[in-house]
Amino acid sequence: MTTEEIPWLEWGADAFARAAAEQKPVLLAIGAAWCRGTEEMDRVSYRDPAVVQLVTERFIPIRIDADRRPDVSERYTLGGWPTTAFLTPAGEILGGGTNLESGPLAVVLVQVATAFAARRAEIDRRVVEPTGGGRDTGTGFEPGAQELDEDAGRWLDEQLLAQFDETWGGFGSEPKRVYADALAAALLRCRDTTNPDLTRVVTHTLDAIAERGLWDPVEGGFFRYCERRDWSEPHVEKVLTLNARLLELYLSASQLLDRSDYADQAAAIIRFVHGTFADPDGGFCASQRADPAYAALSSLEARRGRAVPPIDRTVYTDATAVMASAYMLGSSILGDRSLVEFAATSIDRVVMETYERGGGVGHNATGAPVARGLLTDHVTISAALLDLYDLTGQDVYLDMPRELMSYCEQSMWDEVGGFTDRARANLTGHDAPVGLLREPHRPLGLNCRAAIVLARLAVCADEPRYRDQAVRTLACQTPVYREHGLDGAAYVLALDQIEATDGV
Repeated sequence: MTTEEIPWLEWGADAFARAAAEQKPVLLAIGAAWCRGTEEMDRVSYRDPAVVQLVTERFIPIRIDADRRPDVSERYTLGGWPTTAFLTPAGEILGGGTNLESGPLAVVLVQVATAFAARRAEIDRRVVEPTGGGRDTGTGFEPGAQELDEDAGRWLDEQLLAQFDETWGGFGSEPKRVYADALAAALLRCRDTTNPDLTRVVTHTLDAIAERGLWDPVEGGFFRYCERRDWSEPHVEKVLTLNARLLELYLSASQLLDRSDYADQAAAIIRFVHGTFADPDGGFCASQRADPAYAALSSLEARRGRAVPPIDRTVYTDATAVMASAYMLGSSILGDRSLVEFAATSIDRVVMETYERGGGVGHNATGAPVARGLLTDHVTISAALLDLYDLTGQDVYLDMPRELMSYCEQSMWDEVGGFTDRARANLTGHDAPVGLLREPHRPLGLNCRAAIVLARLAVCADEPRYRDQAVRTLACQTPVYREHGLDGAAYVLALDQIEATDGV
């Protein structure tokens, strides 16, 4: 049997049941709409007749978008996107890698299919006695031993200064990426300690990000990251969430450091976002695909002669919520009332279109399929709703985050180490969790943001129980946050918010 293209299936129990029934391995392709490598592999490798025939005859092919299914991507991505992963019918990882050209891919497909057929007995034993062949998602935490680390701020100061690139700004050598939580926490430490060294870390880094290769000087917007230490050779996809985090950073820095040029940079980010990503019906599109040849053109006139890189117009709940919060901060600092109005429209849209009573919110307001029960959506939309409550005082914007965080506590709380990234599934059939989705993953950053939301609820609702839950949530991360290096700054941000609620 041959076809002209691979008959991809959606992730789900049905696809894995078919793999078990037909005794075939699973080919899991993970990509992203903004990823040029994903587009190239779809256009070339997965269109090669030999590859199509091998996949169709000897594998069960499943593909996901990493943005659409972050829970699957978290567990199965191997070194970046596109990922080509080979799984057992039970969802364990046999092996895999990233981008493969059609020739090498065909060779690997034959090797995997042959090895799978020859090792069926061994693989069947692994299914009966699972090895936990995925990543370690535990925390090393022992219930009952939680305390907050009051020394976290000083630890972060040491990390910031030790990893700061004195020459080019940013942290580490290469590739250079934005550590948004570290910079946000550094701003707080500047405020609290008036340490000139920390101020230099923040300003040198924000100056470099705005003035060097990460910013598109022609059409605006930040690229995702840069290959070189001096912020050159950018990967030129533009992702909504990164632009949202940088918008928040420039707005906060403009206020805390009294830098009008940072306010100007924030206004430029908003112009780009509103012109490129804002959906007329509310919400924000997710990303714009990388096109290095287009990005290399240094004028609008030159770019008008080429096709504009495609935009992924999916409106994701979490990404829209993060940008809506940044818009509301922009409204307050820049004095633009239209920003909060669009933010409110965006939040209303994703809540109304994805919310189910007793089932929380869905991951995307446009496109299908729609994942449900993800911690990222509930935490970020709750934070945005609380921002709206702070600005408007309308009770509806307080009632919904209370309900959503209650849903998280009921369906995602794990005494072993805080919130898991997805609801515990008591589902059957097509929606039953398979493979590594059965294993709990307790993300540091999202648990810290959940602690911030709960601490804010304690103040807004005047209910101390929310503060108690915030402390419990953050304390679960105390044993592990330092293992995450600069990303452990999320712990410091949450600790600052909890300390602000003393006396609630």
